[in-house]
Amino acid sequence: MLISVIIPAFNRAHCVARALKSVKAQELSNIEVILGDDGSTDGTVEAVTSCMPEAIVVRMKKNQGASAARNAALKLASGDFIAFLDSDDEWLPGKLRQQVRFLEENPEFGLCGSGHILACKDGSQGEFLGKNPSDWRKELHIAESFHGASTSVVRRDALESVGFFDENLRVLEDWDWLLRISQKYPIHVLHDQWAVIHENNPSDADQTLRSLCYFLNKHREEFLVYGSAHADNVISQHYENAARTFFRHKRPREGCSLLWKSWHTAPLRNPQSLAAFPLAAIDSLFGTEALPSLLARRSRRRLRATDR
Repeated sequence: MLISVIIPAFNRAHCVARALKSVKAQELSNIEVILGDDGSTDGTVEAVTSCMPEAIVVRMKKNQGASAARNAALKLASGDFIAFLDSDDEWLPGKLRQQVRFLEENPEFGLCGSGHILACKDGSQGEFLGKNPSDWRKELHIAESFHGASTSVVRRDALESVGFFDENLRVLEDWDWLLRISQKYPIHVLHDQWAVIHENNPSDADQTLRSLCYFLNKHREEFLVYGSAHADNVISQHYENAARTFFRHKRPREGCSLLWKSWHTAPLRNPQSLAAFPLAAIDSLFGTEALPSLLARRSRRRLRATDR
């Protein structure tokens, strides 16, 4: 069975070869690689053709986002299975073989993900083993608990059933797509870590806010399937996630506004988040970075705890 590997890329000349080499390391002959170039200006396409001349490249005239780049590549895909890999990430040898085997042996499942290793900019690593909650549909309301953009392998018929990526989303597009799949098909995530996800800068704050508003409006009725209290907790969590992005971009005023919405929506969900308000005020008054530093330390502690 043919496997189509879909890679979106924008100005990734410095790292796309790493991703392509990890596809080659799968040592499977039944693979086609299709890269959606999202208007790169740095020689990304040349890097691709140099490393993998046989790759199919779809060139977009202007930058339109990862959803549009993936969709452009998907339109040319002919595989029975579709695998996704971001251009700055990589797979470990054997990943595709394990996932395709699972899907062939378990035809009721629409998608198979895997655990992953997070390679941080400071050189540290976090190990995230794959887990399978009792209800992936409910789980994906609050947390994208596996890296869907670089570990997912999906059946072609499942992909066609739920539709391609939503091009209205510049952020949360893979989360939206996974959520739609979970509403129609069982999902399974392999326990072992078969991918390396390389840490990037925080998402563009303004795009995050626009995508968040669209995402919450799109899925509001879906969240209510599990009750109004659950829906409030979900919306509160997403506001907090967006607030964190603004704080990391040193925009405390907007971050506090989103954090207030988070607390007001579900006051008891995470009352400790209110500690961000005085820290943001200090940063605004004195030009310090107390809150971003705290968020970075907490992120590193979570990684160390996961690594034990």
